[in-house]
Amino acid sequence: MKRGLLVAFAAAVTLLTSARARAQGVGETCAASYEQAQQLLRDRALLRARSELRVCVSSCPAMLARDCQSWSEGVERDMPSVALSATSAEGRAPGRVRVLLDGAPLVEALPRDPIEVDPGRHTLTFEDAAGTRVATVVTVSPGDKALPIAVRFPAAAPPGAGAGTAAPVRQRWPLVLAGAGAVGLGVGAFLGIKGHLDRSELRSRCAPGCTADEVEAIDLAWKAGGISAGVGLLAASVGAMLYFQLDPVVPAAPVAGFSFSPEGPGLSLRGSF
Repeated sequence: MKRGLLVAFAAAVTLLTSARARAQGVGETCAASYEQAQQLLRDRALLRARSELRVCVSSCPAMLARDCQSWSEGVERDMPSVALSATSAEGRAPGRVRVLLDGAPLVEALPRDPIEVDPGRHTLTFEDAAGTRVATVVTVSPGDKALPIAVRFPAAAPPGAGAGTAAPVRQRWPLVLAGAGAVGLGVGAFLGIKGHLDRSELRSRCAPGCTADEVEAIDLAWKAGGISAGVGLLAASVGAMLYFQLDPVVPAAPVAGFSFSPEGPGLSLRGSF
């Protein structure tokens, strides 16, 4: 008899302990969701706040649950959404397009229905099957519903654009010619100055009885300097003239893509840099 009473008492204690543990667990869940939801609302992280508010409504006592229910209604009223669309450069549907929100995947294909996002400033990046990307920056305000965000992908670059090496060669050799001319001018100037100094030294040392070889050496230096300067001037002039007359090297032209949002049109560029 006593043994049966002890067993019953132990069972009752176990049930009470389990019930208390469950009650404490519900209380912790309620408190965490209640506090976290308020912080998320202050941060305007409405998507995460909505999830916490649902937990709060289902786990908290009636008084706290009413607060969470009221906040939840406000979240549904303020939750903004965007309507995404894209076209090719020709104005046609671009096929499968995925979208990133602030660098993180948002959708893998353009949806027909608007997508809910947190309010604030966001960068939306559209990427087609070829890997071409068009980015647009938008500011989404609380209460914006189905805010239209439309982009247009740029046209594909023509085959062979920017290819080949002939243009860089045409641009390089006039510069080499002009550089050689500058060197010739420098050599001519050096020889001319050296000849002038040698002549002054010769006059002070032996004039008018200097030898023919000494005088001839100075004349030769002057002649060489004059020839070098003349050739250098000609080469530099021709090189500069050809450099400006030849077609410049033009890299593959960037292709522009346009995006449209409530903030105004946006621009994207694609090309080789």
